[in-house]
Amino acid sequence: MTEKLFYHDPTLLEFDASIIEYVANGTLLEVVLDRTAFFPGGGGQPADRGTLGGARVVDVKERDGDIVHVVEATGPWAAGAAPPGPCAGVVDGARRRDFMIQHTGQHVLSQALLATGQLPTVSVHFGDETTTIELDAPSVPQTVLRRAEALANSIVRENRPIRIHDVDPSEASRFPLRRTPPEVGRLRIVEVGSYDWAACSGLHVATTGEIILIKIVGQEKIRGRARIHALIGARAMDDYGRKIAVVQNLTRLLTCGESDIASRVEELLRGARENERDLKKLRMERAVSDADSIGQSRLVCRVLENAGSDYLKAFAERVVASPGRAVVVVDRTADGFQWIVAHSLGNGLALPQLVTPLFPQAGARGGGRGAWMQGAGLPAEAASGFADAVADAVSRTLERGT
Repeated sequence: MTEKLFYHDPTLLEFDASIIEYVANGTLLEVVLDRTAFFPGGGGQPADRGTLGGARVVDVKERDGDIVHVVEATGPWAAGAAPPGPCAGVVDGARRRDFMIQHTGQHVLSQALLATGQLPTVSVHFGDETTTIELDAPSVPQTVLRRAEALANSIVRENRPIRIHDVDPSEASRFPLRRTPPEVGRLRIVEVGSYDWAACSGLHVATTGEIILIKIVGQEKIRGRARIHALIGARAMDDYGRKIAVVQNLTRLLTCGESDIASRVEELLRGARENERDLKKLRMERAVSDADSIGQSRLVCRVLENAGSDYLKAFAERVVASPGRAVVVVDRTADGFQWIVAHSLGNGLALPQLVTPLFPQAGARGGGRGAWMQGAGLPAEAASGFADAVADAVSRTLERGT
């Protein structure tokens, strides 16, 4: 059975050990040592990463009391043979410490949610960006979240010690455990300075002061329960720094104070909406004017450049506003093209029968019935060919007098 150095000293990051067993598995090796500082994961906390014998450790897991290191078969392991002599292991210290802080912070926050809102923790997940806590409630009022956050951070500031109690399950009743402990041979109870007690196999920092800061940043509903997203430790401080930079940039760009950013943005958005309405009106007026300048040609075919859907529709509608006319209009953009085919010839011209067969050669799609069809297509280079093909089909039909 592997000696678990990570429980003796969670700050130990470098060690030497003897190889007990190794098994080749494709480009990976599964290595068992007599002792290790690599944490295999537990209590929701991810397993460590680092190097073993100079090769990258991509996973660590526990199996029948042994710690199995999944190592890339490179460097001294490339030939599938174990390095001679003691094997040196190096744990990724930054990653280890981050997750220790996340885990300890989660204990503090879970107890705060229970104390302020009677919200038991159902499950936790420690991701690379946020820590999430799933609660036994469909949702949590923001007032409760703020109270829980304030209580959690007061515990952080008090720099309370973290104690580990290794006890027999029969002794569990001595501790006011936040959750029912699992049925195991021995219980590892993590105590956060006379504040929280929980049976947990994860690794934790020595004092709550090392957590630095706990910030709840979101809430979502999953499986009928509320899931809280939190930034803990350096993650919260980094996020605060990013947001300060954003606010400073906004105050500079908007030429206003921090407290005026929201009102200034609302003012700009209101102006943008008014400008868009005016621009839409101008586009439609121009489309009508352009359509009127054509005269009374029986068939109108146009290929436009970035005219916009408002112009396209207004142009087509204006052309067929007069009876006995047909229009094929295509608007080409960098991403493809939009098209409208319409007529005011009565029931004698069924557009779907003429236009739909031409879709494949131009990458077009769309629909409609009777006297109006519209859609899109790509690539943009196919726009002119599609317009010409449709116009030709309509023209030949008109010449046949149908």
